[in-house]
Amino acid sequence: MEPTHLPSTGEVRRLVNETLEAFLGEKAREVLPGDERRLVEEVTRVVSAGGKRLRPAFCYWGYRAAGGAETEAIVRLAASLELLHTFAIVHDDVMDSSALRRGEPTVHRRFADEERSIRGDRDHFGESAAILVGDLAFVLADELFLSSGFVHDRLAAAMSWFTSMRREVIRGQYLDLLAASRGQTGSAVARRIAALKSGGYTVEKPLLIGAAVAGAPEPLLDSLTLYGAPLGEAFQLRDDILGVFGDPKETGKDADGDLLEGKQTYLIAVARERAAPEDRALLEDRLGRRDLSQEDVERLRVILRDTGALQETTRLIDELTARALEAAATFPADVAEALAALADEASERLY
Repeated sequence: MEPTHLPSTGEVRRLVNETLEAFLGEKAREVLPGDERRLVEEVTRVVSAGGKRLRPAFCYWGYRAAGGAETEAIVRLAASLELLHTFAIVHDDVMDSSALRRGEPTVHRRFADEERSIRGDRDHFGESAAILVGDLAFVLADELFLSSGFVHDRLAAAMSWFTSMRREVIRGQYLDLLAASRGQTGSAVARRIAALKSGGYTVEKPLLIGAAVAGAPEPLLDSLTLYGAPLGEAFQLRDDILGVFGDPKETGKDADGDLLEGKQTYLIAVARERAAPEDRALLEDRLGRRDLSQEDVERLRVILRDTGALQETTRLIDELTARALEAAATFPADVAEALAALADEASERLY
């Protein structure tokens, strides 16, 4: 598996995919065929369905930024972050009642649809099974992380960031859920939710995890944070726009999902702050209703455009990305080039 040169981002993604395929295949063989193996197979299906492997890529380049050169161990460590992401998206889809992920039925919908003959509530069964699939992905992420092959002290340093990453994303998800339930959030709180949900989880913490196993000194970790924190927030703000304006053929997720769920994103917060009384009343009345008509959806989109909320959110994404790119330029040329390319990918507009 180990190449004779330091791999590029594309090669790392290929190696991560190979590692995940081999690891999950091994886990499947450890349990009996049939129903008992079904959970591992579903984790494998979600992992194989797509994804850009951004978190493994950022982990790898954090490692390279700190002078790391060994390949196999960092690939295994980076791959564990994709299993953690699998846990997060499976549970997120249950919380959001989403029907699609990566262009395929979500785990809870798949289980509910397959168990048509089950007695009782099939939807409850599907959601319960999906929670277990996510739990399994969480446990397997730990197993792959801890078996990556790094020496104990380096692994312990990385585990500290790994733990922080997981705490933050759970806090962010809870605040996101709470905000949707309560129905109103200001723009400052919406930005904090975005930073917790993705600022650390997608970019900053994967970078720091990779750097930690390479023995990075504190100043280097600080430099990576200057790049990772703004880019992670930009990534989430972009995702919030895609949740309203994205093309399902491009995103692989439900259209209008955030409007149906009543997500209190920065996009929504700005629109509420700027809307005329009539439009604000419509926003409050329609947002978060499962019975939204297509006419309602289009009217809400018009409000988000006419108030300048879409333009303001896009402006903030560009500002945050520019800050990340400025920080990336301080690294050695090969690292700077890779981080700049990843920044472009993470903030790419599909709307």
